[in-house]
Amino acid sequence: MGEQGAGSQTQSGHSVRRLLQSLHGPHPPHPRWNYTMFLIDYLGFGVGFTFASLSSVIPSFVRQMTDSAPLVGLASTVFNGCWTLPQLFVAHLITGKPRKKPVMLAAMPGRVLPLVIAIALWTGLGRHPTSMLILFFTCFGLFAISDGVASVPWYDILGRTIPANRRGRLFGTSQAIIGLLGIGVGALVTLILARQAFPGSYALLFLLWGVSLLPSTAALSLLWEPPAAVDHAEGARAARGWMKRVARDRTFRRLMLCRILFSIAGLATPFYAVHAVDALGLPESIVGTFVIAQTAASIVGSAALGFISERRGTRSVIRVGGALAIASPLYALGAHLIGGWPAQAYPIVFVLLGILNSSTTLGFSIYMLEIAPDELRSAYVGFGNTIMGLLSVMPVVGGWLLQTTSYPVLFGFAAAIAGLCLALSFGLPSTHATHTAASDGL
Repeated sequence: MGEQGAGSQTQSGHSVRRLLQSLHGPHPPHPRWNYTMFLIDYLGFGVGFTFASLSSVIPSFVRQMTDSAPLVGLASTVFNGCWTLPQLFVAHLITGKPRKKPVMLAAMPGRVLPLVIAIALWTGLGRHPTSMLILFFTCFGLFAISDGVASVPWYDILGRTIPANRRGRLFGTSQAIIGLLGIGVGALVTLILARQAFPGSYALLFLLWGVSLLPSTAALSLLWEPPAAVDHAEGARAARGWMKRVARDRTFRRLMLCRILFSIAGLATPFYAVHAVDALGLPESIVGTFVIAQTAASIVGSAALGFISERRGTRSVIRVGGALAIASPLYALGAHLIGGWPAQAYPIVFVLLGILNSSTTLGFSIYMLEIAPDELRSAYVGFGNTIMGLLSVMPVVGGWLLQTTSYPVLFGFAAAIAGLCLALSFGLPSTHATHTAASDGL
């Protein structure tokens, strides 16, 4: 940011601080206020991504314009790669700094890009598949970059203001509410895809995605960030040697190996919806049913996993996620080989995915916050997510594997890798003491 932007940000920060002080006095209750703001942010963002689900809507959208399986998988690759790769730079930028929120707010303009895609579809670019795909992947990638930049300070502020034994409740509650709302959103997606032709149907879905981000953005701007409890000498030391300190952490290395295997196992995810329509002969409108199944499952899954996280620790959630990562491709494989009622009951795959997706944040993300020292929290998050960004090509690899072999090979490979992830997770140390020792403040 330039000097003028920094001055504007400072004035904005003072205005928000005065607003919060008028509501709460000179020392606002950070956990309670931020718990509410994080909840609103999570809900708005989550509902938005129900309209633009990476596991169903986005692959189906790309499939409208190309028969290439690698291109269908490229959507997830672009998003995951662009979301994770900038985070190493952001971690270096803010590690040891007392204030992280300005970096988060600087990334917010990227949230207008879903509206750009919607406008392009409505103005006729959808009739030119190559140009539309170029625009889509560009906007999708830039959106992911902006959100990836914001996520590092987001996690740092969350780690400093939400007690350890309430993070599982926050994420579990958020995801359960998103699931409830997602039932209605899924029904709306089904209705839109069934009654409107391409490209108008997807233009409306992208519009609804962009509108859903508005309350999320407002909540982020109102987050209260207390100064980081790091003195200048400690901050300078953290900023200089953070990468070596993080890399020497044995628990961090084992966690990252679990995450890597978990990510590789997800290479089949973009192809479940395409498999249902192309290989099993189900109607395209069933994509909306998949959205309903996935979001409805996340209601029960998020509540259950939040309870497990709070009572049994996040290590147990990671193990549940590993088991679900095995079950999803195995069911798809069975439906492919058997047909009949397993194929008609294919939404079960998305039920498993709904719970699986909840386990990612409630497991890996919270576990990372628990093992990270306060002064290195941004470094752990940024470094870990950047490593994961190197695996963002996996959906494209999945598309290549599908195109050169078959669905059974793709699903069998994904299940085998997930099994390795589950086995390795049993070597992670428990962080449950962190939960029981924390003061909730809420």
